[in-house]
Amino acid sequence: MGARNPIVSVVIPIFNGAPFVAKAVESILAQGVAGVEIIVVDDGSTDGTQAVLTELAMTAGIVWFQQDHGGPARSRNRGISEALGEFLALLDCDDVWLPGKLEAQLAIMQARPAVGVVHTDYEVVDEQGRVEERARARQSQEPLVQAFAGGHTALPSTLLMRRSVLDQVGALDPELYGSEDSDLTIRLYTVTEFECVDQVLVRKLQRGHGYRDMAFDETTHWKKVLASRRRFLERLDQRPVLTSEQRMALDREWANFFLLSGLVAERCAQRTEARQQYIQAIRKAPFRLRGYTRLLRVLRP
Repeated sequence: MGARNPIVSVVIPIFNGAPFVAKAVESILAQGVAGVEIIVVDDGSTDGTQAVLTELAMTAGIVWFQQDHGGPARSRNRGISEALGEFLALLDCDDVWLPGKLEAQLAIMQARPAVGVVHTDYEVVDEQGRVEERARARQSQEPLVQAFAGGHTALPSTLLMRRSVLDQVGALDPELYGSEDSDLTIRLYTVTEFECVDQVLVRKLQRGHGYRDMAFDETTHWKKVLASRRRFLERLDQRPVLTSEQRMALDREWANFFLLSGLVAERCAQRTEARQQYIQAIRKAPFRLRGYTRLLRVLRP
């Protein structure tokens, strides 16, 4: 594709995604929309991804860059910094777009200048292609999503954004590792109108646990995820004004954070730390049974 004056720039971050990225690129090319550039950022892969990208540069016209491993936010930001299009789209290397996705989004953008973000419904599939979930992306029942983003679950691979709107809020936070997409969605929602195409137009792959795309050992991975989640929740806590709905949703999410922190501590045989985390979860959600049952588990000899 390699458009000289692109309308849309698609950014694909990749870490050890050699078996998948060609299908992701193919799904973009199959959109049949003129004026699209494809930018892939390799985040320090060790599985031969570079050879696949070299081939795709010759056959599909992608542009690709390589950097040391820094996580998905840094990879996406590098791609965004290289992008030339008026509109920016994100696609994870193991996800694919379904036919008509980009055309439907661009039609909304061009007809409604006040809309800065268009996303779509999506389905989650396993490695055998079986559908595990179909998500109605503007109707999430998740309390945090309801309270801070109007119910819009903007999966990164579904997003089409105006470059001007993204410039307004800033790119993804590189210090976040696992919560960067939620953080971006909430920041975008505060400054622009969202629209959703109520049609499954993205297929998200749910990979099995322990897959070779994990950059660290499992304990380090979860510690990074938890540190990122804490930073994300603290940022929401620091908002000058929180509605009662937002406060309740945030307390629930803090309880989820402490429950997960306790579980990770248990796996590391840190029972005292796990106990402290479960007590914190109970304080945030005193009417929720799970905190008590987990606390009892680590109180037993």
